[in-house]
Amino acid sequence: MTIDMHAIPHFLVLRGRSQSYVLNKDRLLLRREASRLLDTFAKARGKPMSIEDMLWDTFSQTEGFSLTERERACSYTLVHGSETEHQLRLLSSL
Repeated sequence: MTIDMHAIPHFLVLRGRSQSYVLNKDRLLLRREASRLLDTFAKARGKPMSIEDMLWDTFSQTEGFSLTERERACSYTLVHGSETEHQLRLLSSL
């Protein structure tokens, strides 16, 4: 059974203390409000980065991020490319 990579969470964006966004590999919104497990996984696994790059423009504009919010380190990469199919399935269940 193949995995739909467009349904796998690739990025977690935190906005303040109360909002979070889970995005796929194309930076399209999968859902709002990440689970606590996904939040913990992201913070334990990676270093936060900003979303000021032009790759983030569509998401940032759609969600109304200000320039200041975009410059702040608020995004985590969840998939690095070496994950197994099993790991990706687990990630999608978080």
